[in-house]
Amino acid sequence: MKDSGSAGEISVWEVYQYFYCPRKLYFIRKLGLYPPEKRKMRLSEEHHRKEPERIKRRHALYGFSEKEVEEVLHDLLLEDPELGLYGKADTVVRLKSGEVVPVDVKYSGLPYVSRAWRKQMVAYTVLLERILGVRIRRCMIYLLPLRRIFWINILPEDREALRKDLEKMRKIITSDQIPRPASPEHCGYCEVAKFCRRV
Repeated sequence: MKDSGSAGEISVWEVYQYFYCPRKLYFIRKLGLYPPEKRKMRLSEEHHRKEPERIKRRHALYGFSEKEVEEVLHDLLLEDPELGLYGKADTVVRLKSGEVVPVDVKYSGLPYVSRAWRKQMVAYTVLLERILGVRIRRCMIYLLPLRRIFWINILPEDREALRKDLEKMRKIITSDQIPRPASPEHCGYCEVAKFCRRV
């Protein structure tokens, strides 16, 4: 999702970018330099576009049997004016038990949940809780092409940290000082590395 809010609004996509590297947020919001779309992003978007039709043909969904699933929601637009946060949840699974599980599909071979992924899912969770009026205790990252599932438990301290994270992001957006870069191993896969000299 390539979108930037006005004033103090921040998108969930930008939360991910910030935790990948704070300089990405600076380049996006201060300089208007959006990362070009990568092949993995296109593959993930293609999967998401076809997913509603595939669900109808399955007996299981993201590890849940069809008997457990009440409904599957796609492309939920989310906004919390109080937090100044907005986004679009790709997939939300509502189970017959009453549990609501946000699911984000990633086209990646990463063998663990990155900090950026986790923070992104916390942001989606907080928005969904406000919109749907439910408490969400866990969410899921579904990795393609391996069909591997990572569960993320959402803790009370995650929700509190999100507010602080958003404030740090707003300071970058309103400041003319370029933030420190993330660790160098991120640079090899960064779409805006050509604009960054790690100074």
